[in-house]
Amino acid sequence: MKRLFNFFIKRSNVFAWITFIAFTAASILITLNRYWQYEVFYYDFGIFDRAIWLVSQFKPPIIDHLVVGGKLIFADHFNPSIFIFSPLYWIIDKAEILLAAQSIAVGLSGFFIYKIGKIITKNLLFSLAILTSYYLFIGLQNAVISDFHEVTVAALFTVFCFYCFLKNKKILSLFFFILTLGFKESNFLFGAGLAVSFFFIDKRWRKFSIFLFILSIIWGVITIKLIIPYFSGGNYGYEVELSLAEINPIDSLLGNPAKKHTVFYSLLSFGFLPILSPVFWPLIVQDLLARFLSNRVSLGLHYSALLSVILAISSFYGFSVLRRVKIVKKHINILSLLIILNAIFLYRFVLRGPLALAYNPDFYAHTKDFQFLDNLVSRIPLSATVMAQNNLASHFTHNKNVWVLKPDYKSYKPEYIVFDLRSGQNINNFFPTNDIPSLLQSISRDSNYSAVYNNGNQYIFKRK
Repeated sequence: MKRLFNFFIKRSNVFAWITFIAFTAASILITLNRYWQYEVFYYDFGIFDRAIWLVSQFKPPIIDHLVVGGKLIFADHFNPSIFIFSPLYWIIDKAEILLAAQSIAVGLSGFFIYKIGKIITKNLLFSLAILTSYYLFIGLQNAVISDFHEVTVAALFTVFCFYCFLKNKKILSLFFFILTLGFKESNFLFGAGLAVSFFFIDKRWRKFSIFLFILSIIWGVITIKLIIPYFSGGNYGYEVELSLAEINPIDSLLGNPAKKHTVFYSLLSFGFLPILSPVFWPLIVQDLLARFLSNRVSLGLHYSALLSVILAISSFYGFSVLRRVKIVKKHINILSLLIILNAIFLYRFVLRGPLALAYNPDFYAHTKDFQFLDNLVSRIPLSATVMAQNNLASHFTHNKNVWVLKPDYKSYKPEYIVFDLRSGQNINNFFPTNDIPSLLQSISRDSNYSAVYNNGNQYIFKRK
């Protein structure tokens, strides 16, 4: 047994690289194939892809949106940091590059978490164990395969910020801290919680932590109360009307089975080690409360992206507390192995991690079933304006203009309107239009449009 542990310890850096490559490759393969299977939507991927691509073309990032359509993306969320990805389109002018970039960003965040673990714990095998837990955590896996979201890629810059904190590089840490705030206006809460953690971890950072805390609060107030209302011409659309007197922390965190499930499995995925790190409790509770009060209670989609980072890092500090116990210190390697086995068991048998699709041949074979939609999309010239349903619109984000299907299509005057009316589709394909048959009938009777393609299920109408 001792030889086996020595084998893994000596090669921990190699295994860290292998897990990074495996996670990143699996994420890229799944996200790209989901896009090619028309399971990636204009809401939310297309909105971001459209805005980031437009900036790469030196054009204003104007998006189609249910509430603030025809306005800059800042009318919806203030997320200027997303435009660091714009230069990617100078290399490859395809929407897929953004999905690949997100996978690489999250993969890199894990590799730097491993480096953070080595600094905090001085234990290679345990750092590798938490890296494994991070990559196999279903909350992170769901985030990386769920279209594109700014908070998902923010995980990398949060990790960079913490890494610079450990290296006592305040200017660099401030740079990545501001970048993290800049991925979404609501990240001000996360930034404030992170500043509190810095305050208690390192006495040298006390004054600077107070500065970061104040900066986060100011950022939140200015972006939510001034910047977004300025661009939207109204109010901030995501405010939750609650008074502190109405909030019961215990009920808000554990008030129903879905919340209990999320809290329990989030902690279990990291061996409950974050519980032993009280300096991170405010940050963890803040993240969970903010989600739950907005009715985002599951481990699905992108809601656990930043929480994944904090659970991983807090596990290192929890480990530092646990190894003070004599019997634990004596069996550190066994503890590390148990954490790895726990992560694998949850991923494979309990929570059924979505990255398992990466080694499922049927998943890739399914991509070939959508060549008929590739043919449909290819009939629309890039120079044209297009209105299409949610899953098709994500393939027209680099056109002259794109909108999702709307009953008031006449006010937009799209040059092409595209339908795919096969039965058995994902209901999200038709979001947000409620009555597709009536809309199809209306366009069919519209003298300004003629059907240039119709095979009984797919339709293309061209404006005369």
